[in-house]
Amino acid sequence: SEMGVLVCGVVVLTLICQSHSLDGATNPLHRFKRYQESASSEPNDCTTRTRQPMVLSKSGNFSLDVRMPGVSPTASDTYLCVAVPVPTTRDAYIVDFEPHASMDTAHHMLLYGCRTPVSTTNYWDCGSVKGTCEDEASIMYAWARNAPPTRLPPDVGFKVGGKSRITYFVLQIHYGDVHSSGLFICVFLILSTVTNADVACTYNSYPIYPFAFRTHTHKLGQVVSGYRIRDGKWTLIGRQTPQLPQAFYPATKGINVKYGDTLAARCVFTGEGRTTKTYIGGTSDDEMCNFYMMYYMESRHAAPFQECMEDGSKELFQNIPPEANVPITVPPEMMMHNMMHSAGAPSTPEHQDDMALLQPKREEEEVLDQEYHLEEVTDWPESPLQLGQVSGLALDSDDNLVIFHRGDHQWGVNSFDNSGKYQQQSLGPIQQSTILVVDPVKGSVLKASGRNMLCPK
Repeated sequence: SEMGVLVCGVVVLTLICQSHSLDGATNPLHRFKRYQESASSEPNDCTTRTRQPMVLSKSGNFSLDVRMPGVSPTASDTYLCVAVPVPTTRDAYIVDFEPHASMDTAHHMLLYGCRTPVSTTNYWDCGSVKGTCEDEASIMYAWARNAPPTRLPPDVGFKVGGKSRITYFVLQIHYGDVHSSGLFICVFLILSTVTNADVACTYNSYPIYPFAFRTHTHKLGQVVSGYRIRDGKWTLIGRQTPQLPQAFYPATKGINVKYGDTLAARCVFTGEGRTTKTYIGGTSDDEMCNFYMMYYMESRHAAPFQECMEDGSKELFQNIPPEANVPITVPPEMMMHNMMHSAGAPSTPEHQDDMALLQPKREEEEVLDQEYHLEEVTDWPESPLQLGQVSGLALDSDDNLVIFHRGDHQWGVNSFDNSGKYQQQSLGPIQQSTILVVDPVKGSVLKASGRNMLCPK
């Protein structure tokens, strides 16, 4: 019988165009990260109470005065309502309520949230059949008998605006006398602090046997996990934080992927430290979601490179193992500070602050237990190496380190067109020695070659 020959290949699961946000439950009370815990963090922040209709802070957070205009109830026990629009189309969270009323004139106040109030032009009698809202109304706050202000616990807020169904606040007051009562609410306007990117494809080729995996994101990635799904069962191929050195690590032993299986990957990102949207792209301020696999297969069916770039469905990823959502703790000394595609750029204080926020400590975090150990050698090399963008590392037969770098040529997001054609040919060949053979102990250059020989086409 003929003996099969095994060959190596790489498959990469990549998200290139869209990410899926982690949506909260349908209940309007959502968990989120509260940045300003100190009342004195900004003088104009939500903790400063004024009579202005809306107070906007530098952080984008704001406070809103929902107030009933001066009214003269014609009868006792009058219920009056007034609607105020949520002044943003982005996701926002209410974290504070401060009442402005007295039990001498107002029996109680209720704050509702809905999409379609009975009126948007004036106050109205909502003790009759009109009610408060044309659609379903959610009670967000209640006050009576001179109750003190209410501040929600840390990381908790009522979600309004954005994708919620709450675009209006409706204040209902049960009056006993004329008064200009109202409610002062504090709203935090922030982006989601955690989001995930999901990618999945049905495998439709001959069996492959993964033996190594590699993860890749930029600065916001916390954990990347890859799975094989067979008959509804999720089996881990590999899971790692991209904030550690982005090498290939051993895959789950004995795993295989065959025709009809589904390959799936999830990247979990943190938005902490960012106040604007982050997009998928090639610059250091953008993000990527890549899960690579090295595999072998029989040579007669050899496919050295395969890829998956399809968005994973929410229905499929409802069953992803919980471990995929748990960030991996990275010791500070192991944090990757410069792993972007445009290497060599100086680290700014703002970027250093972002890096410090990448791995917030949480009780549910864990340290990945693997069969390998990586340790940074701080005094290597003994003398600095003059390197450009490093694009390849290997060991030769004598265990010397072989480095390939691009010298003074910098590759960036515009170095290639949409067809993969190099756009910087006018620069000519790389004038520096691009291949260095380096002593693994001292870091000294044993051999250098490749000067004026390499010019990508």
